[in-house]
Amino acid sequence: MSSDWDEIKRLAADFQKAQLTSTLQKLSEINCVEVVSLLIQKGLVEVVFTNDGKEYITPDHLERGILDELYVNGGRVNLVEISKSLNVDFTKIEHVASKIASDNKQIRLVLGQLIAEDYIVQVAHEINEKLAQKGEINVSDLTVQYDLPSEFLQNIMEKYLGKIIHGRQDASNPRTFFTQAYLQRCKSKMRGILAAVTRPTTVASIYQQIGIPENIFHSLLDEISPAGSVTTKHSNAQYVPNVYSKMQSDWVNSFYKQNSFLEYDAITKLGISDAKQFIKQYFPNEEMVYLKKCAVGSKIIDLTLVSALNECKATNSYVDLSTILPSNMYDEDIEELFQTTLSTRNIPNNFVYLENIVFSNQYLAEVLKPCQDLAMVNAKKSIESGFYQQHIAEKQASSKKNDGPETDYDLKADKRDERRKKGSSAKGGGGGGNTQGREIKTKSNKKPKHYGKSGGKEDIDSDNRQDSKSNKSLLLVKPEEMEKIIGKTLEEEGIDHLSGVITALYENEINDKAIQEAQRLFEMTSQTNRRQTLALLQEKINTLLVDIRLYEKGLKVFPVDVQSQILKYLMKTLGNDICQELTVYVANECNLNLKCANNLNIDQRNKIAQECDPEYKTPLIELNKALNKTIDEFVLATEEVLKACGMVIKKVDKKKDRILIVQHKEKLLQQLDETEDHAMVLHLTSLIVFITVTGCILHASGRFVSQILAYLRPNMSSEQNDLLMQSHDLVLKMLQLDSASDEYKTLSQQLNSIQGEIKGLAKSYTKPGVTKAD
Repeated sequence: MSSDWDEIKRLAADFQKAQLTSTLQKLSEINCVEVVSLLIQKGLVEVVFTNDGKEYITPDHLERGILDELYVNGGRVNLVEISKSLNVDFTKIEHVASKIASDNKQIRLVLGQLIAEDYIVQVAHEINEKLAQKGEINVSDLTVQYDLPSEFLQNIMEKYLGKIIHGRQDASNPRTFFTQAYLQRCKSKMRGILAAVTRPTTVASIYQQIGIPENIFHSLLDEISPAGSVTTKHSNAQYVPNVYSKMQSDWVNSFYKQNSFLEYDAITKLGISDAKQFIKQYFPNEEMVYLKKCAVGSKIIDLTLVSALNECKATNSYVDLSTILPSNMYDEDIEELFQTTLSTRNIPNNFVYLENIVFSNQYLAEVLKPCQDLAMVNAKKSIESGFYQQHIAEKQASSKKNDGPETDYDLKADKRDERRKKGSSAKGGGGGGNTQGREIKTKSNKKPKHYGKSGGKEDIDSDNRQDSKSNKSLLLVKPEEMEKIIGKTLEEEGIDHLSGVITALYENEINDKAIQEAQRLFEMTSQTNRRQTLALLQEKINTLLVDIRLYEKGLKVFPVDVQSQILKYLMKTLGNDICQELTVYVANECNLNLKCANNLNIDQRNKIAQECDPEYKTPLIELNKALNKTIDEFVLATEEVLKACGMVIKKVDKKKDRILIVQHKEKLLQQLDETEDHAMVLHLTSLIVFITVTGCILHASGRFVSQILAYLRPNMSSEQNDLLMQSHDLVLKMLQLDSASDEYKTLSQQLNSIQGEIKGLAKSYTKPGVTKAD
């Protein structure tokens, strides 16, 4: 035992020694950060950083902090305020708040705010107090006060209604709540005023007088069992007391007041022989329309017919008058009433009347829109297929045949005038047509009747026959296609039986629209092609003239005899190209048929110029003559032709000359890299070195290579001259030999051996005394 006790004492001493011993190794702050980072990377620890990054918070601690903030703020707190208070990123707060709301049914997340159930109960108590004070409360007012969604407050009201909130919900307006005492006060007011009313009174004036909302008035009206009745629940409703009905001594007066029309047969049954005369005497100051079967008052016209027409116009729809007017009215009465209403009420005539149905022009425009789209498509197809162009050609041929033969000169002049006037010709107008005239259709007459300010039905029918006759020559939209499209649209409304009538009204208009669109596309295509051709030709001619001017500078360094030869070659190539392009363009403008428009010689061009219009004839002839003159004279002659064609020569921009020369040299170098022909290599090398020496470009054929090398000889070293002359001599010998001979092959091998040096000379040559930096 003593030994055991001694052992215990030693252990106690060692433990005390260990406690009193100071720690020799400590972790620094950086080590702690690294350890925590390592734990986070391995997923052993989950933490949330604060905004300053100096602290770590566990998700559980963050959740407790959010709940503490919610408690401190009385059960409602904004997530932004929590983020500022806890110094944690808003997205982390939002994520944890969503988790809290999903896990805890007593807490809700509404518009970035956490709301506890205790706060909701408190809100319910406050609403109950307000409801008790005012007697009526609306959710919209609570939304402004509590800054909460109306749906959320609506749920609170419905959840605690009858528990905390003591009131009643309005059946017609669920967002409104009342107390029972408030409803009893409203009932008492209504009983008093309705009992005092002795004649028909508008409901609006009644509830405004007693200060009761309209919806409450109508909801309580049946409960109080008033001694009267309300005509309707609309804004123009009237309250008719029973005492007033009993006071009616005249059935005619009562019937008219309630219906605003009187039937002649009903009055006749009362024993009145002349019903129409009786109505005039009984209602001397009443504005009435006397139809075939009944007399209609202004109430039906203003409140029913006029309102229906205004609504039809405002909504771009249609209205069936037989459904809103008295059912025992004849079709003729409905049509006459419609016409009278338009004239007496000064209603704009924007309607089409067909078989008791009134269509707004906008509605018919929508119905006809697919037909107009079809017209556009068919017009485009007629242009693409050439059908419209063929029709134009046939029409012109027929016109020539009827008018007699024309001279060639007159025909060309007419075509020129037509081309010049295309840009200013009147374009075809848009759709809708007949929007300012009434078009009437009744069941008894299957053909629509048109009513206008001038001319009778016979005149309009005559016009329609003329239009139909003119459109028979070119029919781009078939009536069958239109009727099918219109019937498909009207079938949804159950009035597809009118598709044929509407087609008959608008088939000429739609077909004319298609013809106008085809004409527009035809003119636009012609003008576009002409403008593009004109622009391209003008650009090409100006480019060639600039090249000729630059080449002229290069050939002036040679002797006079060599200059004339190079100039002749220049005009034979580039000058001839200009004459060719302008001659072909003028021939097309004059509608001349060219059998072969390529590579015209001078005689052919002069012959074409003789056949052209006078405005082109002289300039073209002078241009062909200028090919054998100086460049300045040729440029002047070219400018005259361009003026006649409506084109101009661009002003000379000498600042761009250097750029053009550099670009030309780069093209020559590119051609040099791509060619392996020995003669072409020597030719391109001489031109490139010439540009380097003179700073000018040269347009010369291979036969001028010897003259170019002779001019370049003083500017090159003896080795360079020897290399080029060696190549020159070998090329001349090769050109005189048969390509199958052995000597030809030997010369070719010799040229192949020096061809790399020649290309290198062209690429690396610099003018003596000039460095690369210069």
